[in-house]
Amino acid sequence: MNDEKRRIAAETKLNHYLAQHQMRRTPERVAILGKVMEFQKHFSVEAVHNSLVSVGYHVSRATVYNAIDLFETCGIVRRLPVSQGAGEYECVDERTGHINLVCSRCGRSREVKDTELSRMLAHKRYSSFVMTGYDLYISGTCTRCRGGGRQKK
Repeated sequence: MNDEKRRIAAETKLNHYLAQHQMRRTPERVAILGKVMEFQKHFSVEAVHNSLVSVGYHVSRATVYNAIDLFETCGIVRRLPVSQGAGEYECVDERTGHINLVCSRCGRSREVKDTELSRMLAHKRYSSFVMTGYDLYISGTCTRCRGGGRQKK
């Protein structure tokens, strides 16, 4: 799905949620959603706020936090299960799945492509259940936390 279609789908989902819950579609929410959808990988609330401020859009951090919480409730973004530090988020892609490596020491995460595992998961079938996607989080220790790539025993 290209970036424009992703943005339109996210706006549609947000508009539907706001209408259902009798909430306002504010310019701030729309601007924040636009910036969120520009991120191709993981992002933090701070990164979204800084991105908005850098283009001259002044909004409080609290507004950004509240908007991202709303987007999480709507199913537009999801919070990554990091163990430490500020929260990281990513845009939900319902068409496919993806795999994240999460360091259990520092909390950093990164998305990886594993075609063999992705193919296996895509063909997995369950009785009485139709899978529409998957999110796989693999915990471990990153190179930086292991001390330059060597596993300490």
